[in-house]
Amino acid sequence: MSPPRSPHAIVQLRSLGTAPSYGKQLRELVADGFLARTDFGEVPPRVEYTLTPQGESFVPILLAMKQWGEKELGL
Repeated sequence: MSPPRSPHAIVQLRSLGTAPSYGKQLRELVADGFLARTDFGEVPPRVEYTLTPQGESFVPILLAMKQWGEKELGL
């Protein structure tokens, strides 16, 4: 599994939507096998998400899509 992402990466993820939609997306990614969730059983709650090997294998596809968008759409 990959190491936890930096706080900057987490902030970037949070900018993708509202807290409820963010939580729903994370649950779906866990259910689909792209992320692993670690619950530390603390109060206040603390959880950590890491990429699974399946999630890691998808990174090159995402990067290719990003490069295509930058080239073709000027994003």
